[in-house]
Amino acid sequence: MLPGGSWQFVLAGAALVGVSLVAARIVGLNDAALGIRRAGALRGAVIGALAAGAIAAVDVVVLRLAPSIIGQPVGYAPLARVSADELGRHIALYLPLGAVIPEEVAFRGVLLGGLLTRYRVRTAVTASATAFALWHGTVAVFTVMSTTMPVVLIIPAIAGALVVVFVGGVIMAGLRVATGTLTASMAAHWVFNAVILVGLWTDRAVATPSI
Repeated sequence: MLPGGSWQFVLAGAALVGVSLVAARIVGLNDAALGIRRAGALRGAVIGALAAGAIAAVDVVVLRLAPSIIGQPVGYAPLARVSADELGRHIALYLPLGAVIPEEVAFRGVLLGGLLTRYRVRTAVTASATAFALWHGTVAVFTVMSTTMPVVLIIPAIAGALVVVFVGGVIMAGLRVATGTLTASMAAHWVFNAVILVGLWTDRAVATPSI
């Protein structure tokens, strides 16, 4: 099963959205502060999708070069067992409902929006990206442990995965700030993971943790 690939994760995601919106109400964040607005929503989504798609495509190429770097392919067991229908269902339902929307509301909506009311943009973006990376700590560990990564590279791989998630958090927070809409980071988050999953599923040789 891919990370987040179940209705239990969807329910957990709904709970995260509910808790996040209650927190936003308590601290007095309005829709503009959360990045929830119609103006510029479509433009922001297009920008986010294009940016993430380009980055993900490069990542897929780099990951397919792994055998020449470490001397062997890195297989990811859950992805190897996924059928086309299961992958499509995961990308269309579980990924957005169990991960993308809840995490974007929590981290680029409430957390980043709240930080921006008190701190400079750079500080707010860095803090939200750090929290985002820590949130994925368990996912990074289990994802790396589910690969055929050589034992000596497991710890560096986990650290590297967390760095990748942090950088992704910075990029998505930057898109959210630059466009003023949460749809930019939502689209980027969804497209990045979708392209990575589809690209690596067609190869079945290597995989990378979703953010």
